[in-house]
Amino acid sequence: MAADKEQLIIALKADCIPILRKAGFKGSFPDFYRASGDFVSLVNFQFFSSGGSFCVNLSYADPARENVYFRPETEPKKLKVSQTNERRRLGATTENSDRWFSFGRTSYGEFRGEPIPLERLTSALNELFESDAEGWWGLKKTSTS
Repeated sequence: MAADKEQLIIALKADCIPILRKAGFKGSFPDFYRASGDFVSLVNFQFFSSGGSFCVNLSYADPARENVYFRPETEPKKLKVSQTNERRRLGATTENSDRWFSFGRTSYGEFRGEPIPLERLTSALNELFESDAEGWWGLKKTSTS
């Protein structure tokens, strides 16, 4: 069943954001951060400009801030994925691949992929945060320390 952006945001805030908070993330929708010592994990929810789908961008700030190209002195709570060089899409199958999640129709009435029911979508995102994102940040953290 297709949903609209407002319904999706409500579902994300009810089902996914509490999981991020439990994992130590702070911030407000759509941007979150988690500082672990001098390493900062970053999450951003990005919506397709014509609606109907979204992606979850992951990035980080290493202790030396070599991955932060714009204002590397920015305090963790104000860091954004868009300030970094190396990023990853949650659920992407290869390092430079793309992954968008479909939830409804675009503004021009089409679907970008098969819409995923909201309950199943939020459950899949939560699993990917644990299996995909945490592993990726762990690799980045050990390679920059």
